[in-house]
Amino acid sequence: MLSFPNKIVVGVTGGIACGKSTVCKKFGGLGWEVISTDSLVHQLLLQDQDVINQITDRWGGGVSEHGIIDKVRLARVVFESPTDRNWLENLLHPIVREKWMSHIRLSSKNKFVVEIPLLFENNLDALFTKTISVHASDSMQFIRLKERGLSDAQVASRINSQMSIGEKSERADFVILGNGDHQFINSQIQLFLTILLSAVPESN
Repeated sequence: MLSFPNKIVVGVTGGIACGKSTVCKKFGGLGWEVISTDSLVHQLLLQDQDVINQITDRWGGGVSEHGIIDKVRLARVVFESPTDRNWLENLLHPIVREKWMSHIRLSSKNKFVVEIPLLFENNLDALFTKTISVHASDSMQFIRLKERGLSDAQVASRINSQMSIGEKSERADFVILGNGDHQFINSQIQLFLTILLSAVPESN
C-alpha cells in the first residue's frame, strides 16, 4: 500500500557532508516541496518544551543554558556515546517522522523530497516512491567537515556513526555524485526525473 496515494515522495539520504542539502535545494528550484528532517529537529530543540525538558533532565547544563539547548554541546555529547545517541534518536525520530508524514498527507501539493540522513539506518525505504543516495569521496567529506570546524576525531565519529556511503548507495534507487559542480549535479537530477516520471506518471 502506498504511504502517500497520488503523490510522489522522494527520500534523499547519503553520507554526512556529501551534498544532500544542495541536491534538495535544486529539487526545490524545480517546483518540488522540500522537507528537511534536520530543520524539523532544530525546531523541536527550540520550541518543543517537552523535548527540551527531557534533554535537560538527562544532561542538564552540559547541553543547555537558561533552558536553551546548545546544539554544538549536544552533538559533542551524543557523538561520543552510542548509548546517548540512541537515546536522543529514540526521542526525536518518532516525533519528526510524524510531522513530515502528516504534512505530506495534508498538503495539496503532489511532489516532495524529504532529506533524511538516517533513512536506511531506520529502514524507511518503503515510505518513498524512490530513494536517492548522495555520494561524495572520503576526501571531500573530510574537507567539508573540517571547514565546519570539526577536529579529526570529531570528523571520524560523525562518519562512523552512520551506515557507510557504499551501503547506502547499494540500497538506494538512484545515486547522485555530490563531488562535482552545479551543472553536473543538475544533469544527474534531470536524468533521475526522466527515469522517475517515465515509471510514475506525474499527478495533477
